[in-house]
Amino acid sequence: MNLHSDQRGLVAGWAVKLIIFLALLGIVIYDGAAIAVNMFQLDGISHEVAVEVAEEAGGQTNSIPVLERSARKIARAHDTHFVSLKLSDDQEVLRVTVRRDASTVVVNQVDQVSDWGQTEATGKSFTN
Repeated sequence: MNLHSDQRGLVAGWAVKLIIFLALLGIVIYDGAAIAVNMFQLDGISHEVAVEVAEEAGGQTNSIPVLERSARKIARAHDTHFVSLKLSDDQEVLRVTVRRDASTVVVNQVDQVSDWGQTEATGKSFTN
């Protein structure tokens, strides 16, 4: 009888360890996938924001503050944060950089790795 109860404790201990390992693995996979999806989505969004800003400017790119206000508004509509706007020297290419935090379980909560969940992307558009 004593041997039988020891085997149950061994199996129960092994099962608990397996469940904890699988839960941690699931969190790591979820956070990694959330970061990857955020990165791919933000790349497309940054290009959309740049195109919309260029269209709203209508070829008039003289006023950078006006373009930045427009970029902030459009970025906010796409659930991102506006970072910067740059215009090429010949004012033909507009580059807009936006940032967004990935929706993660652990990464955003831990200060040492919280920057892993933040992604920046730069989109460009022609002003003509």
